[in-house]
Amino acid sequence: MRIRALLVERGWLVVLAVVVGYALVASTHVVEADNAEFATRGAVGGRAHPSGYPLYVLLLRAFAWIPAASAAHRAALITIAIAACAVAVLHAACRAWGASAGAANLACAIYAASPIVVRVHTEAEVFALNALVVASVLYVAAARGPLRGIARAAMLGAIGGLGLADHLTCALVAAVGLVGVARGIREASRPAAAAGAAVAAFVLGLMPYAYLAIARDDVSFGAIDSFGDLVAFATRRDYGGTALSANATDVSAGASLFALVHSLARAWLFALPIAGVALLVARALRPTTEGEPRAGWIALAASFALAGPVLALRFNIPLTAIGLTLTERFHLLPIELLAIPCAIGLDSCWRWARSRVRIAPRPAHVGIVAIAMYATLLVATLPALQSVHSPAMELGVRNVLRSLPPRAIAIVVSEDQCFGAEYLQRTELVRGDVTMVCATLTTRTWYAAKLARSGVVIPVGANEVIAPATARALLATDRPLFVDDAQTAILGALPSYPLGVLQRVLPADTPRPSPVDIAAENRALYAAFDLHYDRPSRGDGFAAIAHLRYAHTWRQIAAALAAAGRDSDARDALAIATQVAPD
Repeated sequence: MRIRALLVERGWLVVLAVVVGYALVASTHVVEADNAEFATRGAVGGRAHPSGYPLYVLLLRAFAWIPAASAAHRAALITIAIAACAVAVLHAACRAWGASAGAANLACAIYAASPIVVRVHTEAEVFALNALVVASVLYVAAARGPLRGIARAAMLGAIGGLGLADHLTCALVAAVGLVGVARGIREASRPAAAAGAAVAAFVLGLMPYAYLAIARDDVSFGAIDSFGDLVAFATRRDYGGTALSANATDVSAGASLFALVHSLARAWLFALPIAGVALLVARALRPTTEGEPRAGWIALAASFALAGPVLALRFNIPLTAIGLTLTERFHLLPIELLAIPCAIGLDSCWRWARSRVRIAPRPAHVGIVAIAMYATLLVATLPALQSVHSPAMELGVRNVLRSLPPRAIAIVVSEDQCFGAEYLQRTELVRGDVTMVCATLTTRTWYAAKLARSGVVIPVGANEVIAPATARALLATDRPLFVDDAQTAILGALPSYPLGVLQRVLPADTPRPSPVDIAAENRALYAAFDLHYDRPSRGDGFAAIAHLRYAHTWRQIAAALAAAGRDSDARDALAIATQVAPD
């Protein structure tokens, strides 16, 4: 009976399935920019980009001893453990809000196997810890939660502080947390003491931010020299607070809301989110004698509105290719919040069906059905997941680093190359002699100072386009210089030619190699590139971008050969471009 209670009544059967399933599909490579940054922070420490996510970074550091295939794999395994805990607590939250064990198992199985959840929770990302924080708020704040009085209030305060030390979006469920704190205060024999305990625990929960002030600057994003710097960093002032990017882009409200609805529909099997939202609204508008009182449902509905449509309207990244992949991570919170009304909706459907067929299966049978559903849905996500977890991005950066001559300087815009190079150089000691300059960060004083300490002087600019005078000064240091196509000012002022996936910049008045020599040099480089994996498709995020870069180089070479009258060689170059381009 005890084992059955743990496995079925408390959801541990689903949790064990999640651990096994996620571990089997865990990413062993870095697959996108933030993922590469977090894997690096886990291995060597330092601050991540604002808000710094100190709680997640500290957890990665605490378990950096775990054996794994790579630093990226280790960070993914730690994230999976956090995600499994989130599912366990979410199951408990569903029960506390009034769902049966069977419905909670089914809801958690569907949630854990949804495409976006699987993708993000099986790689180094902060959102699994955010899911654990939110599930904990839902569980502890519930009227039938595990704690009462001052213990409830203090625990919710601590969870709130720790949550903000991981990801600021957990503040969007503050309504539920405040309802729980108010309950704790009412339940306490000394209400003032309960309120004070909640505030004190909240402040203590924020303490991981102190790590940002003491983290090593040489392996960190940004610089923190004062309390004001710490506050600005934690509140993402450079990114506009709740905006996703510092570079604002107009995204239509309709497109943002459609992307959110699409994510919710995929996660909850298209029909369930409609029922879940309907039940959420109904419970918020009409009191019920079952489960959670109306105040909790009103708070949950408000949290869903804030985390869903309201936050979606703040998105300022174009919802195409990479932008959509980045944006979908912020749909995880409303997906999770729907777990409770979906679980209770499943109960209602089951009661309706049982009244007609008069079948009452045992809880163990429902648990087995939940596992079968989880396994089925997980298998269905594998093709897309394997594409996203392709080694193409990491190998693309590795190929670039290995193709550069000794002591080269490479100026790039794309964050996958910036953070990917940092990951390889710091965790695998690949080509530490190369300086990879992130052009988007050259607008920041702290980054210019960091480059200067490594012997690369780039004046702070107003944008990511580096001045030709800076390129001439870098070439005068006798270090080879490479840039990507975004450096239009340099490419327009100095001779250059495509090499690898970058442009080699030459001193003024230096003749370019002939198109035939350029093609021969690139053939030799590409022969040494590691391209032994399934070629990604065009929609496969950073994996596809890596291959678009390969193809772009060969199309440039083909155009130069054609202009030189080498039509046969040009056709051969175009054939190579086709071979390396995404499907």
